[in-house]
Amino acid sequence: MPKKAARRQSMKHPLPPVPEIKTVLVIMAHPDDAEFCCGGTAKIFSAQGASVHYIVLTNGDKGNHNLSITVPQLVKTRMSEQRAAAAILGVRDVVFMGEEDGFLEPSRELRRRLVRHIRRLRPDLVICQYPEILFRGDSYINHPDHRNAGLATLEAVFPAAGNPMFFPDLLAEGLEPHNIKELWMCMAPEPNHRLDITAYFEIKIQALRQHASQFDDLDAMEGWVRERWAEEDEQGKQRFFEAFKRMHFAK
Repeated sequence: MPKKAARRQSMKHPLPPVPEIKTVLVIMAHPDDAEFCCGGTAKIFSAQGASVHYIVLTNGDKGNHNLSITVPQLVKTRMSEQRAAAAILGVRDVVFMGEEDGFLEPSRELRRRLVRHIRRLRPDLVICQYPEILFRGDSYINHPDHRNAGLATLEAVFPAAGNPMFFPDLLAEGLEPHNIKELWMCMAPEPNHRLDITAYFEIKIQALRQHASQFDDLDAMEGWVRERWAEEDEQGKQRFFEAFKRMHFAK
């Protein structure tokens, strides 16, 4: 049996993924991270009627090497691109936290802001970036914002979002504690859950192509994404998957 096929059989990829998931909150470091990490997954959930929401933690102001573009212009462009990509995937809304790109830290104030949105939206599922990847192989260093976005999210999810002793001012706003049902982390080195996104892969590509400011060659980007996410099934047909470290929490 081919190695990829053997690995695929050892992991779950149900469709629909989790019927009891009605609200999904995706928390990522930069504009475009969500489309790379879980664009197909977001579309699966929205197509099934779930309410999908994005939080983008940084303003993306380092996401271009063209010095002729001012920082305010780049930030505005990246916000516009992210909203367009989210709309293609059926995402209800995008919240921009506005932290400086490249210097994201899991601070007390950022945790409070995330807890506020978690209690406001009361998601069943939170999707974020895996916080412990420093590098992959011999040629990729993980962006520090990716790591810190994952860490900030985990610290907001537990224990703060579900504990009334954290941020009592939020209680005064009527934001009661909330415990999520599931946490899915993308970029995990040993994922235990995958979704077959083949039916929505072309939509994932359309969403990624909205981030035109990030790529010198959109066609080259698309080719890389197709290669990166592709696998062959037992019949030799090409399919596409998104993988996660999936955690379940008892109610």
